[in-house]
Amino acid sequence: MITITTRPFTDKEIKRQTKQLPSVYKRVEGFVMKFIFIVLVLDIPLLVYDHFSPVASQTQAAYCIVMVVVALLLTFWITKRWEGGLSINKYISNINSEQAEVIHVTTTRAIKREDAEDFGVAYYIDVLDKGVPKTLFLWGQYLDELEYDKRFPNTEFEIIRKKGSDEFIDFKTLGQYFKEEKTLPPFDKPVWDSGTFPVNGQILDQTIDQIK
Repeated sequence: MITITTRPFTDKEIKRQTKQLPSVYKRVEGFVMKFIFIVLVLDIPLLVYDHFSPVASQTQAAYCIVMVVVALLLTFWITKRWEGGLSINKYISNINSEQAEVIHVTTTRAIKREDAEDFGVAYYIDVLDKGVPKTLFLWGQYLDELEYDKRFPNTEFEIIRKKGSDEFIDFKTLGQYFKEEKTLPPFDKPVWDSGTFPVNGQILDQTIDQIK
């Protein structure tokens, strides 16, 4: 069985997400890279004009000063407008205002798919979604450790993720380990090339007996 509910994030879940936010170094690095890009864009007209009609060095110096000031202002505006500035307050505010999606699963059947590209193993989990037999697809390196410790597949587990997002915030095993029914080979090249494989956390409109 699979049930999906929503609730506010716990303090622990908020703290876990906060730790994943960009560091001060990354934020400053991003600011500098945007500044350099804007300077290069603003410098192109001067270089083109100077190529056809040489500009006096004093004029070039004045233009460069204006260009740097404008580039700084634009960089600050872009960073403030789209990223909330150099601080992480906007990110934290967004986390506090969002909802957690809790996916609770109980099952007794699973099929494993081998990993070929170092993305981690995958599992197809038999579930009942509102009384309808379906399959939950899980895929990622987080399963490798759980599999190694014989904690997955599991008769009961819980997934925490941000509502509307595929990214998991937490994954808890709550029941007993059991062995998968069979192991399938990795996705073949045509599947990789076409991108027709499921994504982590996707509920498939197939029964587990239809998985090949």
